[in-house]
Amino acid sequence: MKVELKLYQDEEWLRQMLDEQDKLLSEIADLCEVSLSTVSRWAARFEIRKIRTYSGDRSGPNNPFWKGGRYQDKTSGYILVHNPEHPASNTNGYVLEHRLVMEEKLGRLLKPNEIVYHKNSKKNDNHPKNLILALVGEPIGQEIKCPFCQEKFKAT
Repeated sequence: MKVELKLYQDEEWLRQMLDEQDKLLSEIADLCEVSLSTVSRWAARFEIRKIRTYSGDRSGPNNPFWKGGRYQDKTSGYILVHNPEHPASNTNGYVLEHRLVMEEKLGRLLKPNEIVYHKNSKKNDNHPKNLILALVGEPIGQEIKCPFCQEKFKAT
């Protein structure tokens, strides 16, 4: 008595689907009405190298762990926002949120010699009324005046 193999259990068929037709494991699983892990297991058993298990881009908003492109840095305490097109973005495409808020408040990009201070010293409080613009080199810990709004504050 011969046992009938399911399609995904046939090495020749599975190789043809993966290599020649460039099908994804997830597409084969859907076609055979089995789980992705079942097809993956049979591909591994036949030593068929699988490159992709899903279709499409899984970066940014398409990633199930995406948090909206905003996170608090654990070491500095500052909030960073994903904005890869911004000229001041880091290598991962993130910009300090307080700088973005100040740029929006001023209606222009900040210059490299401009620093944004938090009045209440809370690095994650980026409300526009809590932010003050100062220039590099102005003394920290002393009262200084914002060059744009003329408001005085103590730099911390």
